[in-house]
Amino acid sequence: MADRNIIKETANRELETLEIMLTSKVARTASSLEEYINVRLTQGVSLATIRADLTKDLLEGGRIFGEFRNAFKATFAGSVSRFRDTGQIGEIGVDVKFRWVAVLVNTCEDCLARHGKVRTWDKWEAEGLPRTGQTVCKENCKCVLIPMEATEFAPIMRG
Repeated sequence: MADRNIIKETANRELETLEIMLTSKVARTASSLEEYINVRLTQGVSLATIRADLTKDLLEGGRIFGEFRNAFKATFAGSVSRFRDTGQIGEIGVDVKFRWVAVLVNTCEDCLARHGKVRTWDKWEAEGLPRTGQTVCKENCKCVLIPMEATEFAPIMRG
């Protein structure tokens, strides 16, 4: 049976985390826009040209707005995955040990170092869960925590 308290507490933390991350991304984009406009004005470029350049950047996913769009996509994808993880943890509970499993394709050095390691949920939370920004790959992380019961007797795949 699902532990509603675990789900509720974790979901509330996730919502707070999502708000912080999105606010930060908006602030970074606002700062990039301000910097771009001020530099271009200092260079003597007209407001009409700056507006046209920024419109093109927005429509084509250029340096400023493309970075913003990509950051939002990664943040939301990571958040959805973390909500999924929350549901699974609510079903399984946090009293079991979990193995870190990396995809091993374009895997960051942090995730490679964690691959195969086993810890309690609390220890993984302290070290950093997948997609929480505690690894080099941040929200782009594709790793998962698998309960030990699910990995102890798994057959070894031979190629």
